[in-house]
This record gives sequence, structure tokens and C-alpha cells, in this order.
Amino acid sequence: MKLNLKFNARNINEIEKIKGMPINNCLGDISIGNLALFVEKGLDKKDMTLEKAFDEIDEYLKENDLNELMFDVMEALIDAGFLSRKVNMKEMRKQQEEIYKNLMK
Repeated sequence: MKLNLKFNARNINEIEKIKGMPINNCLGDISIGNLALFVEKGLDKKDMTLEKAFDEIDEYLKENDLNELMFDVMEALIDAGFLSRKVNMKEMRKQQEEIYKNLMK
């Protein structure tokens, strides 16, 4: 399952107001509540609520993990121009995979 997250100036502003900090600072918090906020604001659904965002995350986690969710959020922010386009998400995902492989040895 892939979440189709779309960020724009309006929903980024909402996240920043709720969190009380710039969007870049919000990414250090990988709590489920923070990720749910990104899912709530990033999913382009009129009736989306925080509670429905938790449901979306539950479905997502049936096939993925929390790190993948954070990477998907970051990728959507990069695609929308709110994070540097110089960030190489493919390389970050590859490095994460290598870490897991080394842990399994």
C-alpha cells in the first residue's frame, strides 16, 4: 500500500501552526501522532480527520513499517518542494536496508 500524500503551502502552514515550528523541525519527531498529522494533512480527502489518518496508518503498516512511512512523508515533501530536492530518498532507503541487513547477521 502506498499513501498518496500531497503537500501544498496551505497544509504545510497548518502543520507548522499545530506543531509551533517550521516544517523541517517537525520531521525529527517520528511519533505516531506526528506521522498521523502528516497523513491527515497530506491525504487529499475532504472528510479526512486525525482519527481517519490513524486508520490509514494501520492499513499502511500491514505491508510497511514506520520508517517507510516517514520516508514516504519526506518524499512527498521533497516532491512538493518543501524539502531540498537534493535529498536522495533512494539512497536513504538503500542505507536503511543495509542497516537492517547488518543487524540480521
